[in-house]
Amino acid sequence: MLLSRVANSLYWMGRYLERAENANRHLLVAGEFAVELEGIDEEIALTEWGSLLSSMALPGSESEWKSREDALDYMASFLVDLDNPFSVFSSLGKARDNARSVGETITFEITTNLNEAHRRLRRVRRSSLTDLGVARDIAAKTHNSILTTLGAIEHTLTRGEGWDYLKLGEAIERTQRTLFVLKMRLPSLAERAEDADSPLYYASWRSLLRSLASLENYRMEYGPRFHTEAVTRFLLFHPSAPRAVNCGVLRMAGYLRRMSEAVPGIRESRRRLGQLAARLEFDQDEILCEGALVEFIDESLALLKEVNELLYQPVRLG
Repeated sequence: MLLSRVANSLYWMGRYLERAENANRHLLVAGEFAVELEGIDEEIALTEWGSLLSSMALPGSESEWKSREDALDYMASFLVDLDNPFSVFSSLGKARDNARSVGETITFEITTNLNEAHRRLRRVRRSSLTDLGVARDIAAKTHNSILTTLGAIEHTLTRGEGWDYLKLGEAIERTQRTLFVLKMRLPSLAERAEDADSPLYYASWRSLLRSLASLENYRMEYGPRFHTEAVTRFLLFHPSAPRAVNCGVLRMAGYLRRMSEAVPGIRESRRRLGQLAARLEFDQDEILCEGALVEFIDESLALLKEVNELLYQPVRLG
């Protein structure tokens, strides 16, 4: 059995890497979305940008934006600000600190690529982000570095206890993010259903699905058209789409099954995730009833928070 210190660090390494990748992808999608809608409706483009980034959970992010300068400032904050706990740079730094504390359990390739991803962004100064084009270019290069690190994990790390703890952290972070994005963005998108033939309608749904790396997977399942119920069903209930809530819950349950029940919190975490998995499989129509979806999302977020607290506390480094 792994030492609890090692298991804890691997878990948080997985969470912070996933958080960095998610934030970076959100920034790329938001920047491209704003450019796409500039020629259609500048005001709506800014509103949609704010709606997208409000799903990244920074207090005050739901405020109304008034200019492109607001968007650039927000993008810079989520890309390079160390004081922003959800920024790509902050998350990469925490993932790197956790990796360094358990260097004997991960491979040289993982360490090297994670260090390079962090070093690349550390060289960027906020003052150098003079426009959205420059910021998007830096975000794109950073995203490639993060994906290279994740690829190193997939291709070089032994599928053992350490793998299970790292991937459990990744799965919890990813599933929470999908739930939070759905909570923040579905209501406004559902209101536009009567305008389903407009370019804005399709651009908005593409933005949502791309922010969750799910556009192509959704189209393979449902085709080119977007419907509120179809998108919601896909992102909640699909058992194998990587960002779907059901897929994340099934992954978590699988990792926990391979862990020893001697670890505090394992048995109770399995029980709670089993209850959530059962609802996702058997109560789909009830979950999608009017007024029930937001309640289900809030309950699921609370449950995942409880599972996290049952198993782990953040490692205090430095």
